[in-house]
Amino acid sequence: MTGLNRSSPLPYYHQLKSIILEQILKLEDTQQPVLLPTERELQERYQVSRSVVRQAIDELVQEGYVVREQGRGTFAVPHKVRHNPQPDKVRSLGMSGYLKVHGMASTTSLLSRSVEAPAAQAAIALELSPDMKVLRFERLRLAAGVPIGLQVVNLPADLIDTIEGGISDEGLLYGESSMDYLSQRLGLRLGTSARTIEATGLDEHHAELLHGQPGQPALRVRRVVRDAHGRPVEYFDAIYRGDMFEYSLEFDHT
Repeated sequence: MTGLNRSSPLPYYHQLKSIILEQILKLEDTQQPVLLPTERELQERYQVSRSVVRQAIDELVQEGYVVREQGRGTFAVPHKVRHNPQPDKVRSLGMSGYLKVHGMASTTSLLSRSVEAPAAQAAIALELSPDMKVLRFERLRLAAGVPIGLQVVNLPADLIDTIEGGISDEGLLYGESSMDYLSQRLGLRLGTSARTIEATGLDEHHAELLHGQPGQPALRVRRVVRDAHGRPVEYFDAIYRGDMFEYSLEFDHT
């Protein structure tokens, strides 16, 4: 890293921010979050006050180049995880495939599962009658060990009842695509899926699991998957950190 120009009219925090950002942009091809020096190390290296370091890092956090992980440190994030949900892209790559291609380890952990009466939104999305139940489970999505999304999934319970021996916890996880388990482990023949994407903020539950702050910008992605006969078979409701995740869509106007 180059040093600060003490004779420059630019504030020290702005110069320090530019120096750190220049190094982050050089990480473009790695995709791996990189641990930054501590505040004290930056203070000593550039002979600046703690407030200068804080302001530089705070602006980088706000702009999505850096994330703070409680108990772990501050990480540079060269790129947001980009997900293209269009069918031709999903089948050839998928989020797990995208992360793998770009050198990021992709993992998913199951946080909870239960058979219960559905919440109103899930019941409507799955077109369930009042007496029907759902299998509801939560999955935590991580990229290079950093939590990026919390997914809450509802399946009609009668779908699971038809599977001999039921379905294991591992069976509720997925591979290259988040819908793989529906066809490969539940044996469903899929038809269509519809997604809704909206801006939101992390609540306390999401902030705790995603190592963020309450109110921090996030993306909410809701999905309804139908089988080949048109029956809704999955209601998916996920929250992703806005500084770690983006959706990408392509349109062919030829």
